[in-house]
Amino acid sequence: MRQTILLADDSTTIRRLVKQTFADENFRIVEVSNGDAAIKMLEDMRPSIVLADIYMPGKNGYEVCAYIRKNPALRATPVILLVGAFDAFDEEKARECGATANITKPFEPGALIELVLSVLPGEEEKPNAAENVAISAPAATIVPEPNEEDLLGLEVIFKDERAPGEAQAGAITDEEIDRIADRVIQRLSSQVIESIAWDIVPDITEKIVREELKRLDES
Repeated sequence: MRQTILLADDSTTIRRLVKQTFADENFRIVEVSNGDAAIKMLEDMRPSIVLADIYMPGKNGYEVCAYIRKNPALRATPVILLVGAFDAFDEEKARECGATANITKPFEPGALIELVLSVLPGEEEKPNAAENVAISAPAATIVPEPNEEDLLGLEVIFKDERAPGEAQAGAITDEEIDRIADRVIQRLSSQVIESIAWDIVPDITEKIVREELKRLDES
């Protein structure tokens, strides 16, 4: 039986990526660009699972999830929160709203498929699914950040760049940044570069523009 994914994200890139990810899977994707539209859509449909961005216009992902949990007809629907690479994920808020899991963007297509299948009712748990989903509270299951999801290998790189016994906290030098950047580039596959460019570059651009507008307002 074909299942339905309700995807709520204001990034056209992410929506396109999710649609491509499930193009060969037995899923129908219904997409909206904000939380208010997602809630309105929920009034007319009963999706098998909801993917909701934690920062989007109107209701955010946490609020969409809370709405689902308060609705008796929707209460059991799995909700995966989509977290931007530069977004601050609030685990406590995720537990309070009853989120099933979360995944950080940009994500590997295979990881998203595996996560979706692992939380759908009646679906057999796929190999390694237990590594991606960890029980953290009765009201929610929050996905940790395992090393295998560190696409750039930054954790290992940062550890390598520090001498044994050297403090991990605090600012790093320009020389360290250059070395780390070189090593990151060497580790990147074309697939990872494409995924990162699609989502992170627009985010960086938006942040730069906002900071510049803020600076102009203060001057």
